Amino acid sequence: MRRNSVSILFAFVFGLWATSACAANQMVFSRFAPVNTSQFTYGAGTPKSTVVKSDGTVYILNVTYNEIEKRDSAGNWTTIAGPDATVGKLTNMIAVDDAGTIYSADSANSYILVGDGAGGWTKLGSSGSGDGQFSQPCGVAVDSSGQLYVADSGNNRIQVRNTSGAWTSYGSIGTGAGQFSFPMGVAADASGNIYVADSSNNRIQVRDVSGTWTPYGANGTGVGEFNWPTSIAVDGSGNIYVADSYNGRIQVRSTSGVWTATAIDSLTNLYSLALDDSGTIYADSESVFAGTMATVGVWPIFWGARSSAVGYFGNPCGLAADAAGNLYLADQGNNRIQIRDPSGVWTSIGSEGSELGQFSMPSGVALDDQGNLYVTDSVLGRIQKRNTSGTWSSLGETGSNVGQFILPNGIAMDGSGKLYVADMGNNRIQVRDTSGVWTVIDPPGGDLGGFSMPSSVAVAATGLLYVTDMGNNRILIRSAAGSWTATGAEGAAAGQFQSPSGAAVDSSGRLYIADMGNNRIQVRDTSGNWTVYGGGATGSAAGRDDGQFNSPQDLAVSAAGMLYVSDTDNNRIEAARIVADTVTPAPFLILLMDE
Repeated sequence: MRRNSVSILFAFVFGLWATSACAANQMVFSRFAPVNTSQFTYGAGTPKSTVVKSDGTVYILNVTYNEIEKRDSAGNWTTIAGPDATVGKLTNMIAVDDAGTIYSADSANSYILVGDGAGGWTKLGSSGSGDGQFSQPCGVAVDSSGQLYVADSGNNRIQVRNTSGAWTSYGSIGTGAGQFSFPMGVAADASGNIYVADSSNNRIQVRDVSGTWTPYGANGTGVGEFNWPTSIAVDGSGNIYVADSYNGRIQVRSTSGVWTATAIDSLTNLYSLALDDSGTIYADSESVFAGTMATVGVWPIFWGARSSAVGYFGNPCGLAADAAGNLYLADQGNNRIQIRDPSGVWTSIGSEGSELGQFSMPSGVALDDQGNLYVTDSVLGRIQKRNTSGTWSSLGETGSNVGQFILPNGIAMDGSGKLYVADMGNNRIQVRDTSGVWTVIDPPGGDLGGFSMPSSVAVAATGLLYVTDMGNNRILIRSAAGSWTATGAEGAAAGQFQSPSGAAVDSSGRLYIADMGNNRIQVRDTSGNWTVYGGGATGSAAGRDDGQFNSPQDLAVSAAGMLYVSDTDNNRIEAARIVADTVTPAPFLILLMDE
């Protein structure tokens, strides 16, 4: 199973609309990709749990935004706010009874949250080891009679609360039948049988109505074997469905005892699953997918943003646009490059690996005038070049010598054909001339000091070189003659930065910065004035509405006057059209509608 790939390069990194003097110059973004409008009605946070009721109503836990997204049978979405900090936080699986009461395991606070379905929340239980007390509870379930089941993970047991409020406990730590090691998932059927995902024991267990526990499975990758099962469900016929999390697959045990399984890693970062009355499986795997065992890989229902499907993204990073209107994206979490042609069709090239044309966290993309594509293959410490015939070659290797790289990130091409690379791990900028010779640009020095994690480069037509000096929270500017100046400092005001990560410059000389830690874009006009866009609903907070961002990492300006932003943690691209303003040099953007 692929672990969380979001920018290990940036793992250490930590309402504003236009604030420039000219309020008329409003930057208006819209979501550019993915194109399906339902993808962001649901929300951008990683889903943690899904419940499907008999009337077709779906509840999805959106941990990132501490809320539950509810979809009725007609397809209408509403949001149920989570509790405020004084009550708790939605951190783990949910269950919903027939009256619409919501139960959620608050693993961080070791109690159960009870919601009225309208945003009101109360606590049930407390931290401890007694009856009705919990330690890191993960899974919850309710049966048709209203009994509540809790996978009391840290206490290595299952607790059941009857309709009178009395608690009963089952199990203790161990490997025997009826014993558990950090059980995370629990389910119950109409007959009173209890089903448990016994996570650390890499098995499931079933308790029948006579009180007998029966374990199934062991650690492994074979069918009927598990690697950290996290969620369990049972259908009306008694077939058992298991989220085999670290194997990245779903397994099903039929009533006759036969196991079937999807392919290993067919569901990246699988956490939980649910069933509806028709037998459709809902899987929380970075987004919510729904279908049957036969349709895994081509799920007919898809809610959310992150995906490995073509035209969807997993931590989108570097962007570049060519003169023909094609857009190139380093789809970092999916270890590939995606290309969108002017008609809106996406294609994918590359896969995870170390061969030519394979990648390990690609971060930056650039193009030369001949149409050759350059990619910073970050973890492998190299630059890959794809010529117009589709043949890949490698430039450089891991190291600190000239022409070698450690975590190369941003990349840019100037008008003369020189290639600039932000060699972030070596704290330097390298340049490759048209004859293939690499040199290291002298750092600023003096009062400006050196680079600290330079993350991106951009080159203006005038020869100015811009470097996002991420660790120093500033932008460094190198003249064509080789002298350096700096702008910016750590902060949230206009012209200040928190981990600036991407840079682009347009033909008029305006500079665009992806101010990643402040969740916003900043634009510097040719007079040196900064304008701020984004920053979430308030301050520098992350947001998911159009024109809001969540850790944006790069941006690109096309020849046709389009600004594209890789809104990384929202797993989308936002875009706007730049229109020259005759009153002020600041940019004016109008809404882009993506057909």
